[in-house]
Amino acid sequence: MKSRRVNSIVSLLREPMREEILKQFFTEEVDAKVLADDLVGSMVTKGAMTKHPIEDMAERFQLGPEHLIRLCDAVLRDEIKPQYLQSVGFCIVASDNFEYDTDTTEGKLVGETVLDWSAPIINYPLTKRNVEKFRQKLVTGEDPFTLSDAS
Repeated sequence: MKSRRVNSIVSLLREPMREEILKQFFTEEVDAKVLADDLVGSMVTKGAMTKHPIEDMAERFQLGPEHLIRLCDAVLRDEIKPQYLQSVGFCIVASDNFEYDTDTTEGKLVGETVLDWSAPIINYPLTKRNVEKFRQKLVTGEDPFTLSDAS
């Protein structure tokens, strides 16, 4: 009984991931520590379902590969845990404010990457090794992934 009560209180204390903090990370207004702190509790799992509470930002922001490369670099420096890329990917995919044009090469790279991050169970697991490959793809435009990376 006590465990259930503690879990309920903890779930009430969770703050949603804030799009504004993510945008500020992309624009170098805040560092990886601020973003990492904001991502804590950004995935609420109950049974087989994971929820991603998100607080929308007020304005629109155009994303490019350089923004996702910055995230990859923070993961590779151990400043952000790789699994939090799932929350970031979901946030960007679901957002009305983060924009990227999939009719351009750069926008297509952004779109493919955030979709992969948002559903690692059906795409590529979010490991440091795979984050290195996501970074490589964002820099070169070439897909370094093999079928064995998906397991």
